[in-house]
Amino acid sequence: MNIRILITILHDLIFFGVSFFVSLWIRLDFDSALILCKELWWFLIFFSFTNIFLLKYMGLYHGIWRYASIHEIKSIIKSVSVSILLLLGIFFLVFRLEDIPRSFPILLFIISIFSVTSPRVFYRILKDYLKKDNLEKVPILVVGDSPTTENFIRFSKQDDNSLYEVVGIISFKESSIGRRIHNIPILGSTKKLESLNEGLEKIKKPPQRIIISDSKVKSEILESLYIFSKQNGFAIGMLPSVSEISIKNQGQFIPKPIVIEDILGRKQKVNDPRLLNDITGKIILVTGAGGSIGSELCKQINRLKPKLLILLEQNEYNLFKISSQLKENILPSLTDIKDTSKMEKILRKFKPDYVFHTAALKHITFVETDPVEALHTNFLATVKICQLCEFLKIKKMVFISTDKAVNPSNIMGASKRLCEKYIQNIASKGKNTLFTIVRFGNVLGSTGSVVPVFERQISEGGPVKITHPKIRRFFMTIREAVELVLISSQLKISENGEIFILEMGDPIYIKDLAKKMIILSGAGEKNIKIQFTGLRKGEKINEELFFKREQINKTKVKGILSTTSKLFSPKNSDFNKLIELINKRNENSLKIFETMLPEYKKQCQK
Repeated sequence: MNIRILITILHDLIFFGVSFFVSLWIRLDFDSALILCKELWWFLIFFSFTNIFLLKYMGLYHGIWRYASIHEIKSIIKSVSVSILLLLGIFFLVFRLEDIPRSFPILLFIISIFSVTSPRVFYRILKDYLKKDNLEKVPILVVGDSPTTENFIRFSKQDDNSLYEVVGIISFKESSIGRRIHNIPILGSTKKLESLNEGLEKIKKPPQRIIISDSKVKSEILESLYIFSKQNGFAIGMLPSVSEISIKNQGQFIPKPIVIEDILGRKQKVNDPRLLNDITGKIILVTGAGGSIGSELCKQINRLKPKLLILLEQNEYNLFKISSQLKENILPSLTDIKDTSKMEKILRKFKPDYVFHTAALKHITFVETDPVEALHTNFLATVKICQLCEFLKIKKMVFISTDKAVNPSNIMGASKRLCEKYIQNIASKGKNTLFTIVRFGNVLGSTGSVVPVFERQISEGGPVKITHPKIRRFFMTIREAVELVLISSQLKISENGEIFILEMGDPIYIKDLAKKMIILSGAGEKNIKIQFTGLRKGEKINEELFFKREQINKTKVKGILSTTSKLFSPKNSDFNKLIELINKRNENSLKIFETMLPEYKKQCQK
């Protein structure tokens, strides 16, 4: 216990005792009150120390007087009320309440609360009055009218170290215009941003920045706010979530920049963390641990505290990068998934409970130039891992598929589709391992995403190159996709080899994505042009998440669908023949490959 807390306790102890005496003095006279206090000294001490105990229990002494608020006053009222009731109970047992003035409890209640709270309030008012304006504080506009807005404004006013001074508020409701929050005026609404100019003229300190307090604000409002801020020369940012405030920012309201994920119009789903309990204390292996999906998967698994997290990655730099971001209980391994003997050695030694298979060649253009290598990495390596899992009795294997596996028009998607078929095939006969497939679309910011490409093209002054004006894609944030992958791995399956499909919302026009990224850059659509270059080999205008003939079922988790349908299932002899040819790097493997995937052959003939 530090000196500040001891002084505060001593202050309250004295004032509770004084309140006891003053309450008697008001009701009687000074001498009578003094005599009665001497007789009731034990009751005075009981009342004072009971209050101190209750206030400490409610955490009042961990607060700072500078930030005294309604919460502290409520705690004092509760404490005094309980103490007086206990005191009256003792008075009744000892004196039957005789010779005790009836007004004494009421006076004691009022005076105690006033004497203990008034120094705190006075101290806060005095500090606010004496505090000089911090010239370094940035005048800002806050967007929102939620409790987060109120907390941010209060924090900015109270904290001497706050970087910002709120000079005005933009509400989501037109009806709120003209009202105030903590004496800060609501100048306008997001529905009519153009009407803000009149309100801005009345502000003594012109704002330099707009900060959005509500993370759930609609994408179209975000976009209009961004345009408005650029037109008026304001910087713009968004308050972090509660978890980010507590973890990343160490309790500070530090705004973050608006990114493309914020204005795409996709609401982030919040799932029950209890769905992931089975990961805790288990041995987990992730292939492709340094990739976009793999690295985020490792981060989320690591936070769930597994017994051991094994990271398999063939790229040295990517392995180092993800390893340095993780905490204890990790085992990095520089491993190529095509190295079957090493894979067997690792799986046999550690016997992981879960294998998450994310490693693959996924860049369509590169894969099309070397289809045999793609089949070797994407299909054959997956086959070997599945066989090892079944042979070594691994509890569960989770395979990461893609929307490009549905009616595939390129080798990457076709190889993933063939993996889906093989896994369903081995799952139907196997007895030792549960196999799960998770299929979803593009993730924002991944190495295969258009986002980093567009960012580079915009930074270079354009043009932003798009293959076709009508091309659309499903998009999801990496965080959300991986979270749903983990949840899918925990769901009870109706049939071994079940395919879980992540709901991606409506597909987004790539040209709209490019336009919004140009807006975010601040360069302006007039300065950055969009150029259409024509569809590449194997590229479709629209991707799909499931086949029309697949029977889609809902799961107990929002955002996850499932299917057990086995469409176009090849023969075992075809699988064995294809595996043999791929092992030999034989070009004829492509012919067998096409016959096993009539849906791919059909797309290629279009």
